[in-house]
Amino acid sequence: MYDTTTEGDAEKINFDITMGGNFDEGRGNAVVYASYSEREALFQGERDFSSFALTENADNTALIPGGSSGIPGTRVFGGPTLPNGQTLVRFNQDGSGAVFADPEDRFNYAPDNFLQLPQERFLVNAMAHYDLTENTRAYTELTFTRNQVDSELAPTPLFTTLVVNPNSAFFGADVQTALNTLTPDANGNVTIPYIGRRMVEVGSRQSLDTRDGLRILVGLEGEINDDWSYDAYYSKSILDRIQLQNGNVSRSNAAQAALVNDAATACQDPSNGCVPLNLFGAGNISQAAADFVSIGAINITSIEQQVAQGSISGSLSNFTGADAPIGLVIGLEYREDDSRFQPDTALSSGDVSGFNAGNPTVGGFNVTELFSEISVPLTNQIEAWGAYRYADYSNIGGVSSFATALSFAPTDTMRFRAGFQSAVRAPNVSELFSGGGNGFPGATDPCSVDGFQPGVTDAALCAATGLSPAQVGVFTQGNTQIQGQFGGNVNLEEEESDTFTLGAVFQPTENLDITVDYFDIEITNAISVLGGSVPNVLDICYNQVKDITSPFCAAITRRPDGNIGNVNVLNENIAAIETSGIDFNIAWSKDLDFGIGGEGSTIDISTKATYLLDFDVTPVSDLPGTNECAGSFGSTCGSPLNELIVNTRVTWNSGKWGVSALVRYLSSVDDDTISTQDADRSGILVDELSSEIYLDLAATYAFSDDFSMNFGINNILDTEPTQVGDQQEQGNTFPSTYDLLGPRAFLSVNYRFR
Repeated sequence: MYDTTTEGDAEKINFDITMGGNFDEGRGNAVVYASYSEREALFQGERDFSSFALTENADNTALIPGGSSGIPGTRVFGGPTLPNGQTLVRFNQDGSGAVFADPEDRFNYAPDNFLQLPQERFLVNAMAHYDLTENTRAYTELTFTRNQVDSELAPTPLFTTLVVNPNSAFFGADVQTALNTLTPDANGNVTIPYIGRRMVEVGSRQSLDTRDGLRILVGLEGEINDDWSYDAYYSKSILDRIQLQNGNVSRSNAAQAALVNDAATACQDPSNGCVPLNLFGAGNISQAAADFVSIGAINITSIEQQVAQGSISGSLSNFTGADAPIGLVIGLEYREDDSRFQPDTALSSGDVSGFNAGNPTVGGFNVTELFSEISVPLTNQIEAWGAYRYADYSNIGGVSSFATALSFAPTDTMRFRAGFQSAVRAPNVSELFSGGGNGFPGATDPCSVDGFQPGVTDAALCAATGLSPAQVGVFTQGNTQIQGQFGGNVNLEEEESDTFTLGAVFQPTENLDITVDYFDIEITNAISVLGGSVPNVLDICYNQVKDITSPFCAAITRRPDGNIGNVNVLNENIAAIETSGIDFNIAWSKDLDFGIGGEGSTIDISTKATYLLDFDVTPVSDLPGTNECAGSFGSTCGSPLNELIVNTRVTWNSGKWGVSALVRYLSSVDDDTISTQDADRSGILVDELSSEIYLDLAATYAFSDDFSMNFGINNILDTEPTQVGDQQEQGNTFPSTYDLLGPRAFLSVNYRFR
């Protein structure tokens, strides 16, 4: 298969081959499947709608190019006063001081980020079975996959406190005068409270992520007698991940290299081959200095799982009088999960600015599970089903779950069904033991001018957590993204859920099927991050609990300039997630008298729809706040949760030809502050992402029974998403929900060798 956009970029290729057959007079069979796929990169700068990181303007009337306060000319936070009476905020190329025009002087990081990540993947899967006797069969599976994904981000933003020589030739005369008003240390050096320098001379941040996965399984199955059979297997899976990073910057080397003599010709500490680093003005870093501060990194992750399972299944005489027997399954499973994360030494030390930092972790657990399932026909029209599982975990102890369902078929064309499930999900090895790492979600500081709510936000708490009292409610947040610290938590408890379903299946004619299902799911103790998200933690701290000793306020740290530096949101059990909705499916087909070449034809129409009634997230059980997210998007609710999603496919087949059209519909969604904070819609610039309709067209031609070709165009209407500012996921929209790259044309060929 070959797939590309109509602009001739973002190509994808895929090649698959399957081989297999019987051997030893049919006693055995073996199959091998192999796949190779490659996906080319596409940068945000290659599309107009994503070439700039958009933000709202000051009076909230338009989306304008925004970006980061970490700029090539170096942004200064809390700098001294220049001789002209202005505060030192950034540097000109000659080292003199300048003002900062917001947002014009911000760094546009968008063009250096991917819209489509490049990927290369190879997969091979082999399966075989052999009849040892008439009643016993041995089987095995082997899977190997290698997945390599490159990622690239804008050059490293170095945010740090900096000690400098105020008389350095790196500085203009006005800056030297201003810096000499600061209190010097014993060596005559002074401290600039905080800077943000975009290290463009070092180059983009690049990450090469390679995952190798191997799974081996051997098993034995057979018949005990005419009514009972058994199945037992053992499997072992190994995942090794190696991440190579380039474009990081060593904080310690940068601090050493920025502290120079008066002539700026040598470092005050010349050890390790230090080269003077001129951070003060765009384009001033020499190649030698860039090489001195640049640092690579290697992270290694290993995950191993072993599973041994055995079960017996069969039928019993039915005591209810129904024609069908009782079905029964009983089984036992033992599983071990182990994980090890070894980050680069420099990363784990916190010396690296660039990609996410991480801490070394190692851990594992084992679990023994007993499970059973039974199906009891009560009458020829009514069937009851039940399942039970008991699991004994080495880390959380014993837990139980069960499920039950009842189906009723009053006629051959109608069936009703109802079910209830009480389930338990223990935290997995990644949620427990994954190494900590940084992320940068969009969030608004409640203490800033854009986030402060008079009468709601605790101004005294803003000051108590590190913000100057005079700046509370009036300062402009440095960046629309706030750093969060994410990672595993060995103290996680199990999730518990209750699920209720009610449905009906109708088949009024042979060519028409209709299915309707209602679902209601509640997860308590849900595994998420502290507070559910970085924005939630900020809101809970400053607008709800208003207690500096609470875990939510304790998770927040501020930089010396007052901006939030980090929010520690490791994995945590939050109160609850509740959702309900209706799934609707309809399939209809009809033979037609006309077609291509005088032959008849067939038309098939299928529709699958989901109507989301509720999606409520309660971060903390003893607080009143519940985020009602159905039909919303944003920093609190995340990606759009469309209330209605409908996919309808129409297919017409005649002779050697087949033509298909798929219509995809996504309903509109509102900015989540409307539902979660009762915000006035009129005060929100992008209060709604409009509904979207996508049309995909495809055709198939069969040259023979063994040779066919498929071609078409997806998103032929060139539907583009609504652009959004600070509430975006990436690329001024939500790539996980909406098509971004315009129409895509594809051609695939299938051939069978006999």
